[in-house]
Amino acid sequence: MDTVKKCKFFLLLVLFFPILLKAQQTSKEPVLLMEDTDAGGRAAIAIHISEMPDQKFVLEIPEVFTLREVNGDLYNYSKQNWKYNPGGAELNYEDKKFQYSIKLKIVSNKNSIGVKWDMSCKNNTDSTMYDVAAFNCWTMNFAPLFKDTKMERTYVYDINGEKKLIKNVAKTQGPGRRTMQFYPAVSGVKNLSKTGWIQQWDVTSPETLSVKKVSILSTDGRWLYENWVNGKVAFFFNNWEEDHGCLHASPLLAKELKPGKSAHASGVFNFTKLQK
Repeated sequence: MDTVKKCKFFLLLVLFFPILLKAQQTSKEPVLLMEDTDAGGRAAIAIHISEMPDQKFVLEIPEVFTLREVNGDLYNYSKQNWKYNPGGAELNYEDKKFQYSIKLKIVSNKNSIGVKWDMSCKNNTDSTMYDVAAFNCWTMNFAPLFKDTKMERTYVYDINGEKKLIKNVAKTQGPGRRTMQFYPAVSGVKNLSKTGWIQQWDVTSPETLSVKKVSILSTDGRWLYENWVNGKVAFFFNNWEEDHGCLHASPLLAKELKPGKSAHASGVFNFTKLQK
């Protein structure tokens, strides 16, 4: 290439580089960042997404393990030592009751971003555990684009698989009860009243839900949040009190977990950008 041609080439490069750079930046996948935070004295993860800079999502995974005929917060882990890496986070924890491992992996493309989760737990006791489920809490309390305490943008699926606004699902309410609800799931825990931690609240819906996800549409209609479980859902849950705004699809790790045995569950929390 002679000197004149080289000059022309570099001149064109200088002229078009800003355009190419802008196009590259526009096509970049969204970025998701994680950091430790506190959720009312419980260990949690704060999640930030680059395309939604004013939104903070809080994940407790798990907030508690639920199982049949056990009450209180015996399985509430307030101290979780997460190890973060560019692709996600992981932890391993063991006490007298459980040995468990959780891996979080950031997944993204041009139109969506989320967190895949993979969890295993081992029964460290000498007794069989029944209806073992993880109460994985994703809270929208600090994410005004998604917080839906009026339940006007939150969707579930009825027993026949028909999509339905959660505000239209039958609920148990009344004096002295919290403004939240547990919903039985097809193929999940058959009788939630036998799970002491759930029954203590006395807010279990008489209606059974199906499918393996729950979802929220953002207020501007640009994003769809979905909480998926890959295996069986133990039960669904939502809390529409002003200082909450959370939505759960709780995985069923095991209907029966014998001493020394392990169980596994996986799923994803995902945001999809919608075409407008």
